[in-house]
Amino acid sequence: MTGQRPTWAEIDLDGLAHNLGVIRQQVGPDTKIMAAVKANAYGHGAPECARRLEAEGVDWFGVALPEEGIELRKSGISRPILCLGGFWQGQESACLQYRLTPVVDRLDETEAFDRAARDAGIKANVHLKIDTGMGRLGVRSEKVSQFCEGLQRLSNIRVDGLMTHLAAADDDALEAFTTTQLKRFEDDVRVCREHGIDPVYFHVANSAATFAFSQGVGNMVRPGGSLYGFVRDVFPANIVRPALKPVMSVHSRIVLLKTVTAGEKLGYGCTFETKRESLIGTIPIGYDDGYRRAFSNRGKMIVRGHWAPVVGRVSMDMTLIDVTDVPNVAIDDYVTLLGSEGEVTIKAEDLGELAGTISYEITCGISNRVPRIYLP
Repeated sequence: MTGQRPTWAEIDLDGLAHNLGVIRQQVGPDTKIMAAVKANAYGHGAPECARRLEAEGVDWFGVALPEEGIELRKSGISRPILCLGGFWQGQESACLQYRLTPVVDRLDETEAFDRAARDAGIKANVHLKIDTGMGRLGVRSEKVSQFCEGLQRLSNIRVDGLMTHLAAADDDALEAFTTTQLKRFEDDVRVCREHGIDPVYFHVANSAATFAFSQGVGNMVRPGGSLYGFVRDVFPANIVRPALKPVMSVHSRIVLLKTVTAGEKLGYGCTFETKRESLIGTIPIGYDDGYRRAFSNRGKMIVRGHWAPVVGRVSMDMTLIDVTDVPNVAIDDYVTLLGSEGEVTIKAEDLGELAGTISYEITCGISNRVPRIYLP
């Protein structure tokens, strides 16, 4: 890292491929895999991750927005792409141009997509989302029959997939609720078939359901967090945790060392006071980079294989650590904020727990001013 600020994230593409292999082994050869690469692949970099996953033979990609799908197409991705959040008014032609399959759950939007497909002289695929209990997007179960009747009037639309979204598959205490959602989906699929809608794909399972439920999850799964090596806050506690590898690590270097006397206050708000003569290191990363202000006086980093606690408030661009107990510490020493050095590890789940959130939000929150370096 020369010629720029010494703060960066490393993305282990071999680890990503390993995790896809674990998922593939779990679901078997007859189940398709849709890799969730929305939100810039959970902060890991969607184009680069998608290229590796495509090379590894993944079947589909899942994005939230058409804009994300367009980015993948412009990056050379050729596999099918599902826009899980559908599309906004005026994006119909772009979805067709870039061969994006939207999720639909409103008849007026589906009619608009049908008109755009008719104008383009093609028959376009969509996936129909059913709300079985998430309460967010999707056609409610009692409205599925009516929706199917509306679809029958649209000659340029083909329902290529049926899907739902599980709300609590990661919580074994709510297993009965998940089972109810699966049963509702099964019933709704039956209703669709009664109206002549019999798609190629049926997909329900996120990462948790992929490993926790073997029945009723369809013929395609949609892993997200498991692809990127998240384990502890992804899977229910009552299953064997799969052997996944973390994909992202975050690093920096010490840019300044100073000795301060006992009783000195450090950082904004003077929230930390030294209890002894201390050696304090300045690290060029802060909350605008995604190193959360919640880590103030609570977080820790790894320097030379030793713990170095965060002292004082995390600033927008800088963070202070106490390196008094790190042997032979020096300016420009390598610092790990997320990842491993020897036997010492900081996981995204650890940082999520410390900040009162989840691993997903930690990696998604590493900002674009932290460059990603892709390994190998």
